[in-house]
Amino acid sequence: MRRLLFSLLLVSAASADAATLYLCKAYNGSTFWASAHCSQHNALIDRMESVADVPFDQQVEQAQGARNRASASPQGQTFERGHYCARLINERKTIEGRYSNWQWQPPEVINPDQQRTVAINSALRANHCALQ
Repeated sequence: MRRLLFSLLLVSAASADAATLYLCKAYNGSTFWASAHCSQHNALIDRMESVADVPFDQQVEQAQGARNRASASPQGQTFERGHYCARLINERKTIEGRYSNWQWQPPEVINPDQQRTVAINSALRANHCALQ
């Protein structure tokens, strides 16, 4: 019985830091935690946290706690905002790059690109990012 309990403890200790939780940001600006990559939910990654392999509700609590601790320091906020701004600017440059050589793009690419560019510019202004 003790061997079984000990082996179960070893297995649980080995997998204690086995899960990754993603804080996803939807195109409408809302955020949510997910265990699957944000692209599967048509959203962008805002943050990733390593959490213990426990039920999802507890993982969310752990990830939210880590997020709160990181944002409690002013340096964390500045770094996070700067990183977020850089990702938005890079995404906007990628979209603009599709149209820089006057290459033909189908309407099913153009329309979402235009909508996403508006959302990116809005997010840049809302977060007081340098626009270039």
